[in-house]
Amino acid sequence: MNILKRRNFKYSSASAAFTAVVIVLVMLLNAAFTALAARFSLYADLTSNELWTLSDTAKDIIAGADGEITITFCHEPDYIESNSFMKYISNTAKEMEKEFNGKIHLRYVNSKLDPNVLKPYKYTTETLIRETDIIVEKGNALTRAEGESPSEFRKLSYEAFFVTDTNSGEVWAYNGEEIFAAACLAVTADETPSAYFTTGHGESIDNASIASFYNTITLAGFNVGFIDLVKDEIPEDCRLLIINDPKRDFAGYSIYDPDAVSEIAKIDEFLDGDHTLMVFKDPETEYLQNLEEFLYEWGVVFGDGVVTDTANSITMDGKALVATYPSETLGSSLQKEISGQAAPPKTIVKSVSPIYVPDTYMGGLDENGNSTNTYEYYGNNAYRELSAVLTASPDAVVVADDGTTEAGGNYNLMTITREMNTRDNDQYYSYVMAACTKYFTTADYLESNTYGNEDILYYAFRVMGREKVPANIDFKEFATTKIENMTSAEAIRTTVLLIAVLPVAFAICGIIITTRRKYR
Repeated sequence: MNILKRRNFKYSSASAAFTAVVIVLVMLLNAAFTALAARFSLYADLTSNELWTLSDTAKDIIAGADGEITITFCHEPDYIESNSFMKYISNTAKEMEKEFNGKIHLRYVNSKLDPNVLKPYKYTTETLIRETDIIVEKGNALTRAEGESPSEFRKLSYEAFFVTDTNSGEVWAYNGEEIFAAACLAVTADETPSAYFTTGHGESIDNASIASFYNTITLAGFNVGFIDLVKDEIPEDCRLLIINDPKRDFAGYSIYDPDAVSEIAKIDEFLDGDHTLMVFKDPETEYLQNLEEFLYEWGVVFGDGVVTDTANSITMDGKALVATYPSETLGSSLQKEISGQAAPPKTIVKSVSPIYVPDTYMGGLDENGNSTNTYEYYGNNAYRELSAVLTASPDAVVVADDGTTEAGGNYNLMTITREMNTRDNDQYYSYVMAACTKYFTTADYLESNTYGNEDILYYAFRVMGREKVPANIDFKEFATTKIENMTSAEAIRTTVLLIAVLPVAFAICGIIITTRRKYR
């Protein structure tokens, strides 16, 4: 009999054709659904804690943000979806876009292929835009005119979206809702933060002295003004107070005239509001008792003499120091963008006195008992930590006015002190940044592309001078599942079940069914 006429062959051919058609249809439906899901965010949050589903609290907060907002991911969607951490953040952003259609916009820019698109979001000329960074900005970046700069924005690292155990380093919770909500409120805030130079103490505030410094502050997104603390109260929009090369002391507390205005009291109250103070003093200026006693509380003691290092200076007298960059400290965060480069630019600190740390601050130690180059203070209901932003080389010496020298090396040239305050289970910070030199902010070093002075200041303005906007949304813990806590024996048994027992069982069932059909 012709094999092509056999009934079994006909049935087999029809079955094979039908199977092929079904497979093709399934593939087409899968491709179509995948495309629609990507286009219209058709997915379901099946995590036990609904990690990226927006809560009602988050929706209310984001709804309160005024105007349009763009969330930019710094790589293509395929890369974002393939990264387990970025996928959480991406899903939350998609939920926001879907919930606030027309208000929240998503954008994907490949930071390697299109670096110029992301250039306006650099805090400094040396800032790196990572593939895992997320940028939240005011307005619709998709319709912004070519060449137009973004207005207010926040560049966020992916690490900020997760809560990590400080001891084990294990990521155990997701905080995407609060980070996004706070960023949306911050970039759409009506007011522009202001920075004020103090006056009335012989400060260098004339145009010739601070033109470059003024421009750097403006580029960082601040309105700039001047204030006499004897006559005026510090405005509410002030985030940054700058004392630049004072020649006379500030008015302090007076036991003889309790009603007299205390400028120090105003500065103290200003810092209680989670703000920033910058102080630059000329070593040749006499001791300013009230100001320097106040700085003592923040761990800053201006020493006598000038730090000199002929081997690491751009001038023959050894006083224009090429600063070194400490690492792994609070202060290093202000210069890590430039110090991490293969050939980092030089930062110049000219005619500077050393900064010493008072005994009231204890040297910090890591879990192994090694010095962390950070000093800590506990007292008067305050917790502060201090570290160097810039230091001198180990070969540096301090030359006193009488010509004598002190060989110590590694002197602190610029420091930063941070005070932490906790309110409503959230952390807020005040900062004092100090250097005993009047030259760090001059045009010679800020207007030159050769030096890193401007980059350090610019980054400090962007980071320290910004008001934190609280969102007060609880983070979501990752669920502890059975598979995450399996023993090795349980894992082996499960693996054998999945790759051996079940397939064999299905094969046996198939053989039995086929045999029964053949002989019935």
